[in-house]
Amino acid sequence: MIKFFRKIRQNLLSENKFTRYFIYAIGEVILVVIGILIALQINNANDISKQKQKAINYNKTLINELRTDLDRLNQLDTMCFLKRKMINNYLSYFKNPDKVIDVLIQKMPDVSYLGDYYQSIAYTIDDIINTGSLEIFSDKTKHAILEFKAVQDFYEKNRAEVVQKWVLSDLEFENAVDMLSFNETPTNRSENRNDWRLDLNSDQYRLFNNRALSLLRTYHFRIDQNKKARQSIEKLLHVLEE
Repeated sequence: MIKFFRKIRQNLLSENKFTRYFIYAIGEVILVVIGILIALQINNANDISKQKQKAINYNKTLINELRTDLDRLNQLDTMCFLKRKMINNYLSYFKNPDKVIDVLIQKMPDVSYLGDYYQSIAYTIDDIINTGSLEIFSDKTKHAILEFKAVQDFYEKNRAEVVQKWVLSDLEFENAVDMLSFNETPTNRSENRNDWRLDLNSDQYRLFNNRALSLLRTYHFRIDQNKKARQSIEKLLHVLEE
């Protein structure tokens, strides 16, 4: 093809047909421009197709990750609600003027800490944001993704502070008691007459109850976190599955 056009140019020049050569040259430039535009259009079409496929792949992965998050939240909610109920039962019983000391002691192990907490496995969100791939999604999807990320970041930032308060309260209690004997239920009153659990006015009870309240706040925080996380997950899933 190149040889064909070169031959035409040479014939026009040899025949001194400059007007026709000029028109031909313009036509050749136009053809080159058209060829470039067609190539760009094909390239853009390929890029758009790749971006669409990339968005589809992201969607599939995100949906699977978010559904796993929901299953995880359901398990953690069951545990959090149960622990909150047990701690509230202990505190309510302690406030009961007719409480029986042996029953109260039996309820004390219910005030325990389970460190398992919700942390999203939707790592695809970080990949989308860090690689600048948010732009391949619609405005609605981008907003839902960023809202989900903001909820995760907010609770992750505040979780450490909430847990730290519990840890400090727990340390204060542990420093005031013999943890080895605390984990044993007193069976003989004469042998355990110095056990602080038999004295409702002891400092150790005050510290233990402070510990219980701090732990209760921790579970309140987690229940609230799980609720907000679930809402953001369900909203993002609804957008992704549309």
